[in-house]
Amino acid sequence: MPTISQLPAAASITPADAVPISQSGVAKSVSVGTLLASTQPAIQIFPPALMGRVSLGPGGPEPIGIGTGLGLADGTLIANGMDHTTLPIDNALSSSDQLVINSAGTPKLVPASLIRELFSAGQNISIDASGVISAAGSVVAAPGSGNAIASLPTTTAASAPDLIGISQGGQDHAITYAALLNGQTIDVAEAAEASQDSDALWISQAGSSAMSRQTLGAVWVWLTGKIPSFKTPIVEIATDTALDGTVHNGRLLVASQPLTISALTANMGSGFHCEIVNLSTGNVVFAAGIATSSGSSVLPAGQSAQLRCIAYSGGNSVFAAVTGGPGSGASVPGTPTGLNESSAGSSTVTLGWQAPSSGGAVLNYSVQYRIAGTSDWTLVNKSISGTSTTIAELTPSTAYDFAVAATNASGSGILSGVLTVTTAAAMAPGQVVGVQAPAASSTSISMTWTAPSSGDPVQSYTLQYRPSGSSAWSGTIAGITTTSQTVTGLDPATSYDFEVFAINASGSSLASQVATFSTAAGSVTGITWNVGPTGTYAAGSGSIGVNAHVAPASASIQFGFSTSATVVPSAWTQGTLVNSDLWGTYVPTPATAGSWFAWAEGTDGSCPTVLPTPFTVN
Repeated sequence: MPTISQLPAAASITPADAVPISQSGVAKSVSVGTLLASTQPAIQIFPPALMGRVSLGPGGPEPIGIGTGLGLADGTLIANGMDHTTLPIDNALSSSDQLVINSAGTPKLVPASLIRELFSAGQNISIDASGVISAAGSVVAAPGSGNAIASLPTTTAASAPDLIGISQGGQDHAITYAALLNGQTIDVAEAAEASQDSDALWISQAGSSAMSRQTLGAVWVWLTGKIPSFKTPIVEIATDTALDGTVHNGRLLVASQPLTISALTANMGSGFHCEIVNLSTGNVVFAAGIATSSGSSVLPAGQSAQLRCIAYSGGNSVFAAVTGGPGSGASVPGTPTGLNESSAGSSTVTLGWQAPSSGGAVLNYSVQYRIAGTSDWTLVNKSISGTSTTIAELTPSTAYDFAVAATNASGSGILSGVLTVTTAAAMAPGQVVGVQAPAASSTSISMTWTAPSSGDPVQSYTLQYRPSGSSAWSGTIAGITTTSQTVTGLDPATSYDFEVFAINASGSSLASQVATFSTAAGSVTGITWNVGPTGTYAAGSGSIGVNAHVAPASASIQFGFSTSATVVPSAWTQGTLVNSDLWGTYVPTPATAGSWFAWAEGTDGSCPTVLPTPFTVN
């Protein structure tokens, strides 16, 4: 029997075609039409439609459609939202209404009343329980908003914390009344014209912070009322004084001590004025550069002067109008003559001159100088009793002008002729001499020396030292400003070499001659007897050899004999270093018979040590 796969394929199927079937175990044939007559016909449906039943009565499935908000894709029915355009319009929203929201992917209903809880009120805004948003205070309405300023409540006064609306950078802001006023600066004000009495100023009166206005005319009336009670400030001066516009202008200066008044126009300024009253027991001297009405540079005790600084076409001038006083009719001295230079160093010039041959008696002389070619004089001496003086602290290789004037109680005479002197070139100091060591301890030596007698003045000294016998200097002390110095940190009982240099701006002097001094031996800290007296010795005959070990080895010791083991000897013999730490000597035999004890101690009395075994002298 052939298999199904061996049968030929049918070209088409008709209801009359027969197919085999098994019926109750018996093979039979049945037509296709008969076989399918008892089965449901094939149903065909195309998307978007579902199988359902919409007709009444018996029948097969019918296609049904899907509504708004649903979709059918790949056999899956899904909700895809609603077409809200088809929903009815609600013209009013109440707190009882509900809204549909998506909460983490899940649709939920939310009461409309909860929406207002998402909002909070800002500055000056409030939201009530019904959701009504209100302004908490009065605000300035924006232009065109319909809320005019005129409609706001009116206030009659403003305080510092009150707020004012402003627009800044296109944004509305509020500013406090205090900050608004503080923001007003003078540079934003319109420039004023020439002042008039009717011009007004802002003022605060009677301790109130309220702003009022006052005219310049009223201010001037107030000032003129105060002028009669104004008193010139008093400034007491007791030392040489340079007038200064910030300290002395418009003041009454009272000189309580003899002194010198100098003037620098740069410190005073044109128009400077003051009055000087000399209430001292001596003279007030006007330095070079101050012209006086009396022709004298001296303001005697009991007189006064008005000083003014003037800048005019002739230059800058300081003028003193001197008033008369007791003895003002006395004659001032004449002019000194013969001003000459007796010597000139690099920083000093010695001057001499002859007394005036005319005028009043000379009380003293004053000398002034300046660098040649300059105009400002410096007064260096104002009370020279003789006819010579030395000017110090000058600059080397510099030309100076010098002048001298004679002075008495009536004032100063006319200055002498100007003498120009050039100081010598700078020189290094001469050699230091006389190096001495007046005192020494075991670790220090105190040095003295004599300053050089030639060269320019010494500014400092440098001392150097070394152990005697060494070729290199091991210690240096610089910047010494006196002619003495203590050198510390030295070794006891040691010889040292010393030399000293003198220093100034021009250089160093030759070294002094080398001087050699020694430190003291120092204190003994331990003595151990090595050889002491034993046996019997003849009184006053020869000497007895002794020695002992000493610590430190460099500390020298002395030896002696005593009749007591507790009382040190009254006479001593200096020991000598034998070797290493062993010191020894020969001590004269006592002249008195008896029992004796040997002693040793440092030469400074340190560490007295007795040999406990006595010896006999017959």
